[in-house]
Amino acid sequence: MKVIQTLGYYFPESSGGTEVYVDGLVNELNSQGVKSIVAAPQKGTQETTYEHNGISIYRYPVFPDLTLKQIRDVTPHDGFEYFAQWLQQQKADIYHQHSWVTGCSIHHMRQAKQLGMPTVLTVHVPGYICLRGTMLLNGQQVCDGRIEQVRCGSCWAMARGIPASLAPLLSKIPLPLSAIAQTKFSNVRLATALATPALVSMHQNRLQEMLALSDRVVAVCQWLYDALLLNGIPEEKLVLCRQGVDPTYSKTKPNLKSSIQTSNPLRIGFLGRWDKIKGIHILVEAVCRLPLNVPVELVIHGLAQGDEGRAYQQQVLAKAGNDPRICLAEPLSRADVPHTLASFDVLAVPSQWMETGPLTVLEAQAVGTPVLGSDIGGIAELVKHGVNGWLVPAMDIVAWSEAIAYLTRNRNVLDKLRQAIAPVRMMKEVALEMANLYQQMNKL
Repeated sequence: MKVIQTLGYYFPESSGGTEVYVDGLVNELNSQGVKSIVAAPQKGTQETTYEHNGISIYRYPVFPDLTLKQIRDVTPHDGFEYFAQWLQQQKADIYHQHSWVTGCSIHHMRQAKQLGMPTVLTVHVPGYICLRGTMLLNGQQVCDGRIEQVRCGSCWAMARGIPASLAPLLSKIPLPLSAIAQTKFSNVRLATALATPALVSMHQNRLQEMLALSDRVVAVCQWLYDALLLNGIPEEKLVLCRQGVDPTYSKTKPNLKSSIQTSNPLRIGFLGRWDKIKGIHILVEAVCRLPLNVPVELVIHGLAQGDEGRAYQQQVLAKAGNDPRICLAEPLSRADVPHTLASFDVLAVPSQWMETGPLTVLEAQAVGTPVLGSDIGGIAELVKHGVNGWLVPAMDIVAWSEAIAYLTRNRNVLDKLRQAIAPVRMMKEVALEMANLYQQMNKL
């Protein structure tokens, strides 16, 4: 069996959670006799092929200077024909898509369907459902994910800087007038504001078509599965298949150190990118609130991507000032992640959005390191408060500060949490479930 796995970004220039997931999945599938090839876009005008981690990679071009219609997926990006021709030549048995971005969108799924290929869509992030991208209603509370024009339009408009008093009114503009506004106003901010209902409608229609084109839709966590059901996805088409960690973690010596009588500072780690939704600012401010005699060390292994990431990093570090307890460390290679996680007393995951994992939670648990995390989304599905980890209200800096202070005073609590961490799900299990799904679809 031959499977095409597509996603919007890939190694070596990008190493996010979806890339790590696909890399692990493909390696396990290949070891089980299910040949997989990864296809992903790249900026430029040329296609390339190479191997990464023993996997065949095809990169098709996304030409520069995208139009607004291409950005909004109304039309395919320039360079799409390279992908279309390559896909036809592969004569694969299954098409499996993992992203929904300009370079890997509904047009790519349509192409696979036109070729008669059985199709699978794995939903990895909230952005498939939530136009704001966080699944937090008005940026403050957990949303059930049901797409509604007024509610979603108001929430999205506020995320774009529209005052809360005006956002609900914009979301009620009749669709025909809203659609006209997208193209008739030269003022970009005004056009975007007036086009809010049309954008929500377009987002909803695109989601419905994407899901209609998919023979199976895979959700990687329960809250995502529930949100897809709320948006009318047939239950018989939905599959819940949680994430797993790669075999490296089964060979890593678990973190069994005792913290009860240690005189060393509580060593808190953070792994991830410099992005506001990852909540590093919450963590840093929580530590800075503590008196300097509180024995804690925060080690940040962060990756700053682009101008926005670097700007956010500088803002957070400015707030940290010269606090000697905050250590800025280098981003980690994948090979260095397991033993680094095992060196922490606790891993902090202060996410400010609805995570579908993240994988770092599973990876920390795999090496026996408890997680101190936000009490929302996939984190709350993987961490049981006071049992195998510690949960904190996501946006409450005072609560984060109090939780850190409590753990520094009660090291025996960390030992109990560590001992209660159960063996985690491995990527081999994920691949077995996916291989069975592919076989079932091939028989239809």
